[in-house]
Parts: sequence; structure tokens; C-alpha cells
Amino acid sequence: MLMLGKLIILKFEGDFEQGFRVSLEVSQEGDRPFLEASGALPANPELVTRLHHWQQSYRSLDVASRIKPKEIFYGGSIQQMECRRWAQELGQSLTRWLASDAFAAIDKRLREALSLNEPIRILIRTEDRNLRHLPWHLWDLLDRYTQAEVGFCASIAQRIEVHDRRKGKVRILAILGNSRGIDIQADRQLLASLPDAAVQFLVEPQRHEINDRLWNQPWDILFFAGHSETNAQQGRIFINDRESLTLDELRYGLRQAIAQGLRLAIFNSCDGLGLVSQLEQVHLPCAIAMREPVPDRIAQEFLKQFLIAFAAGDSLYLAVRRSRERLQGWEGNFPCASWLPVICQNASESPSTWQSLRGATLRRQSDRDIWKRVKVLLLIAALVTSLIVGVRSIGWLQRFELRAFDQLVQRRLAEPPDDRILIVSVSEADIQYQDQMGMARRGSLSDRALLQVIQRLQPYQPRAIGLDIYHDFPFEPELAQALKETPGFVAICKVSASEDNPSIAPPPGIAPAIGFSDAVTDFDGVMRRQLLGMTASEACPTSLSLSLQMALSFLASENIAPPQRNPAGEVVIGDVRFPRLAHHSGGYQLAPTEANGYQILLNYRSAAPPQISLRDLLGDASDSQLADRVRDRLILIGVTADNNDVHATPYRSSAARRTAGVIIHAQMISQIISAVLDRRPLLWWWPEWAECLWIGIWAIAGGMVALGWQWLAPARSWRLWLAVVVGLGALYGCCALVLLRGGWIPIVPAAIAFLVTAAGLAIGSSTNRSHHESTVR
Repeated sequence: MLMLGKLIILKFEGDFEQGFRVSLEVSQEGDRPFLEASGALPANPELVTRLHHWQQSYRSLDVASRIKPKEIFYGGSIQQMECRRWAQELGQSLTRWLASDAFAAIDKRLREALSLNEPIRILIRTEDRNLRHLPWHLWDLLDRYTQAEVGFCASIAQRIEVHDRRKGKVRILAILGNSRGIDIQADRQLLASLPDAAVQFLVEPQRHEINDRLWNQPWDILFFAGHSETNAQQGRIFINDRESLTLDELRYGLRQAIAQGLRLAIFNSCDGLGLVSQLEQVHLPCAIAMREPVPDRIAQEFLKQFLIAFAAGDSLYLAVRRSRERLQGWEGNFPCASWLPVICQNASESPSTWQSLRGATLRRQSDRDIWKRVKVLLLIAALVTSLIVGVRSIGWLQRFELRAFDQLVQRRLAEPPDDRILIVSVSEADIQYQDQMGMARRGSLSDRALLQVIQRLQPYQPRAIGLDIYHDFPFEPELAQALKETPGFVAICKVSASEDNPSIAPPPGIAPAIGFSDAVTDFDGVMRRQLLGMTASEACPTSLSLSLQMALSFLASENIAPPQRNPAGEVVIGDVRFPRLAHHSGGYQLAPTEANGYQILLNYRSAAPPQISLRDLLGDASDSQLADRVRDRLILIGVTADNNDVHATPYRSSAARRTAGVIIHAQMISQIISAVLDRRPLLWWWPEWAECLWIGIWAIAGGMVALGWQWLAPARSWRLWLAVVVGLGALYGCCALVLLRGGWIPIVPAAIAFLVTAAGLAIGSSTNRSHHESTVR
């Protein structure tokens, strides 16, 4: 627990021309003042003159600072010497002023009220901007009291009521603005590495984006890095390379953020006192800024040291002091670096700690108090669940979830092949057969061979014939005429257009139905998704896939109406809804470009549809055999010899056992017609809230296993491991059973939640039998 210290408020009224009346209040943090005194400081316009000379010399230094880019000045070592000279004169003048007789009574009473080993906050309440620019850390009081730090506060202060909210992580809105000439990526890395923090970055945002975040989400810390300036006492931040704004232009959003719990603003940018002045008007509890232009390297170093100290448990004031003092080691190259950081505090508010921003509360519990154990269990389960859901949402678990999905698919009961589809396969032997028969070809299938296939199949009245072979050149005249007379013929084209994967046009000269052959594969090369539709291209003028075109041809003959859209925008064929795969569906955490088109999950059969080779079809197959295999079937013609058109599937993922593209297209066709006619389940998934609940349930289950072991047999660890194995087996069985009905529910996140909660409680019990937990505020 942080030790409560003293709060000192020095109120200044007047100016440097006439002098200042100074009043002193000393109180214990959170209490009313126990000491009040009054005094004065004499007029001292010379001090202001020295301040301005120092500011001018400091701003002429040759450093890459975070001031507005076009206002950076350049000099050299002479300027550094000049800066140090004016800094020394300014410091000496300030020391003499504070040692004046009129101020001596306050100084004496103040020192008598303080202890060397307690935290001390010194707030200088003033509206005089020159007072705020003075290097108050040079006051010899701070040398004696090493846990004291100075901050500034406005004359008017108001406490904003904030409704109690659930916390667990420090929520930080980090605005990374115009970074021309400076490196703010270091700031980003420092923030991203913070423990127990949820950081949302806005990189060179538009004004409305900042405003929306302030209104729509609660934040604990507002952070800005980039270029800023103060002009005529008004601060301005440069949010991108085209826009800048004052904080007055975000006044209403900032008020809303403060009402929702915003406690601290950090401006790791130049000349920030004007920014802080605007925040005081909306009564922000606390802000940290740089009183002058800050060198880029100094801004990074201060942020690093401050975040380390603050997150480790130091009070905000002590963290600023320690970080500021560490900057002295850089003053060989960056004069007066330790003068720059400044705190501005709402006098009616207490400064936050890292722990209070987290809202972490831990309670003592007794071995005999079962209900308190349950509360701890629920707390840990909630934290574990939140962590896992967060990790899952950024895609870190996707690889493992997809592999677990493949394992579950492989262990389902085998299904018979769909005999409503017949694949005419063109293997390497079939390609050689065409060459032996003198069939001239431009690809894997000659026009003459295709004509013979059509003539061989047509008498047996197949429902439709699909050609899963690109043919972007005209058919031979006889073949073209035959295709025009072939009902239900579907050709293919390719929509995707890139240098590595160019578009391919459909066959010219005839107008058969066409479907695109584009498919989507996952990061590991496994094809688990099916495209039903996507935006057409100029080369491939269709929005329907080959599989959907073929399936619709078959279903039309079964008097099934064409597909419709329900109010949610989902495709419905007959009365079957085809759930669309979105960015976050099941175990997928897809980028927006990866979820293009209308995608569904592909529910493979373990066995591929029947096949007949080109040679057998044109040569050895009898009429009676063909009649049984072709009549009322969907015929799909494709190549099985092309190593460029083979893909991994959940059943066959090794390089030696990959599946030809034509077989995968047949699986896709089978999925559609089986779902509509046979009610074979499509793969579905829960909404995100249900998945979070499921993960939370298994986190609680893991905690219950650990608590049960603590109560019943804490000396027998093998019982704990047995219970863990049984629990994981139950989880696997649940997920496998649900998958039989088409449901893909989280197994990997649930298993991790179960294990982490069980291990955390078990380890805590083993290392601390009394179950004491400290209270952090």
C-alpha cells in the first residue's frame, strides 16, 4: 500500500511587476489543512527577463524536437554554452527570490511541518504562465526532501463524479500524431509493453476518429506523441501531416471521457503548458507535459523511465521526479533536459496510481471460508477469461484452433461419398492418352476430347456438366455448337487479379453459364472455407462460384427456388440458411481483406465423390455402366494431374496427400445440395458473447478442480492431475459431439482457461497455505 504523505498548496496572487501575495496550506493527503500561513514574494521583473533569455537560447539548440516541424531552429555548441549560462543565471535568480525575507516565514513553517521520509506533493496554484515556466525543481526544499515534487494547479478546481466501473487493465488511448523528423515508434513500443494495460493506438488519425473514441469508450489515460506547440497560451497538437487542432476543439469529447473515468493525460510532445491549460478548463484530474520543446531522445527516455516507475508502484509524483532526475545524465548533449517534465493537477482530485487505474482489489480469505474462496475463483476466472479472449481476438490462438478443428473433423464418423456427383478426371495418363490419339491440345484437355466427352455423356441426361478447366480461347466450331446444345453446361473463369494470380476469362464465343473458380486458403495452406459469391471483375463477369452454379442447376430440377437473402443479409436456399463467415467467426480472426466475398465453412465428407477417368469414359465404359453413373448426376470435368491445383484439406494436409481442386469443388457442390435436400448440417459457430461465456465456464471449472483438490486431498497431487485430464477429456468430448451437429465451438481457448485457472489456484495454494492476499490501492 502506498504511504499517504503531505499535500502543500502555495497560492500565488499578483505578478512579477508588483510582487506576489503567497498563502500556504499544509494537509495530510485526503484531510483538511492543519497548517495555514501567508507571506509574499517581492516584485522581480529581472527574473522574467532571465527566463525569456533562457527560453530563447534553449529554443535555438540544434536538436530534433517535437515542436511544430517548420519551427525547429538550428545552432551549435556555442548555443549550448549560451543556454547553460542563462540556465545558471535563471537558477541563481530563482534561488535568491525564494530566499527573500518576505517569503522566509512560509519557508520556515513549511519545513517544520514536513518529514524527510514521507511523500510530499507541492502544488503551486497560479494562472501566471511565467511562474509555470520557472524551474521550481531547483528550489533547495526539493534537495532536502527527496520524495517531494512540484506540480501546478489552476485557481478554479472541480471534482467530476465518475460512476464506479469494472476495471482490470489500464485503458490507454494513445494518439500518435504527425511524426515528421522524429521517432514516435519508440513511444508505441513502450506503451505496448506495459503490464495490465489495454492500449488502443490511433496513428495519424482524423479529428473525428479521436472524438469518436473519447465519446464511445472509457479511458484511464490519454497519451499523445508527435508535434505540438503553444502559441498565445493556446496549445495545438498536430494529429497528422495535414491537420492540427486545439484541445478546445475536443472539449465535449474530453468532458465525456473525464465523466467516464479519464484520470491522466500525458503529452510527450513539445511546449505542452498551453495544452494543459485547456485541460484544466474541463477539470481533468492530472496531466503531464513538457514545458518547453523536448528533444526526441529525451521524450523517449522520460517516457520509458516514467512508465517503468509508475507501473512498478511508485506514486505519480515520485515517478515523475525520478524520471526527470534521470534525464540529468543526458544533459551533456541536451542541456536542461531535466527541466522539461511538469505535472499539472486538479487540486480537488488525488493523483492516481497504476494500481488504482487498474482497480485491482484483493481480499483476505480464510481456509474455512468457502464463499470467499469462490469469490477469488470467480475473480481469477474472469481475469483469465478476459486475457484469453483478448489474446484470441488479435489472432494469436487462430493457428492452434484451426489445427484442433482439423483433428476433430478427422475423428468424425465416416460418411459415404455423394453419388449425385460424378467427376471425370484428367490424370497424367489421360493427358498421354490424348497425345497418343493425336488430339491436339493447348492445355490438359483438348477440344476434341471434350467434344467426345459431351457426346458420350449427353444421351444419359446428366443434370448439368461443369468444366473445371480454364479455356480462355475460342472452342473449335464443332465443340462450340455441341456446347450450345448442351443444357446445364457451366464453364469457369477467375476473378482474382494480381501479378501472381491474374484474372482468367471464360471461353469466348458462346454464352454458357459461368462460375468463378476462386478459392480461399488459410495461412497454413489448408482449404477450410468455401466462396459462394464475390464481386465480379471485367475479365470474369460473374458473381457466383462454380460450386453454387452447379448446385443451383441440380436444385432447380428438384423445384427448389433460387437463393434469397434474409433480413440479416444471409443467403437462404429453400429454407436453409447459409451462415456467412465474418472477421471473427469461430476460431477465425480474419483481416478484412481475408473475409471478402460471401464465405462459409466447408463441411467436408471423409470420402470424395465417385470418379471416372477420361480414358475409361471414352474407351472401356459400357453403356449400361454409364447410364447408371451419369443419369441425373452432376458431372464435373477437371484435372487431377496438375500439381499447381492441389490443396491441403482437414483430412489430407501433408504435401504427398493433397487433394485435387476438382475434387474440392465437388465437395463444395455436395455441401450445398446435401444441406438443402438431406438436411446435412452446415458448419456453424456461436456469437462472440456465447464463446466468451463458454470460455468463462471452463475457467471456472478449472478453478473448481483446484479448489476441490485443496479441500479434499491437497497432499496428493496426482489427484489434481487426474482431475485435470478428466476435465480436458470432457471438454474434447463436448466439442466433438457438437461438431457432429455442425457446431464449431472453442476448444483451445477453453482448454487454456481451464488449465491456467486450475494451475494458478493450485500453485497459489501450494506456495501460500494461509491464502493471504495483500490489498493494493
